[in-house]
Amino acid sequence: MKTRGARPSRARGPSCPSVAGDLQEFDALHRPHGELTAQAGKKTLNGYRLRVTCACGVVFERWVTPEERGVDQAAFVRWKADVAP
Repeated sequence: MKTRGARPSRARGPSCPSVAGDLQEFDALHRPHGELTAQAGKKTLNGYRLRVTCACGVVFERWVTPEERGVDQAAFVRWKADVAP
């Protein structure tokens, strides 16, 4: 299985893309291949792992911190609404 799109965890700043931004980029590149399947790992005090798998086998995987979760939650809701059948 190929893994792409994963980025190391780092402090976010103006030049660092957000989880939602990375997810939108992954979606734009892989939506034409078919269905994307999302899974969220167990939530911890430090965040959770988000994993989105494309029908072509490429996996987007990121650790979502509590800070990112709060900032990106609205973007995730919009993304989910956009990909719903």
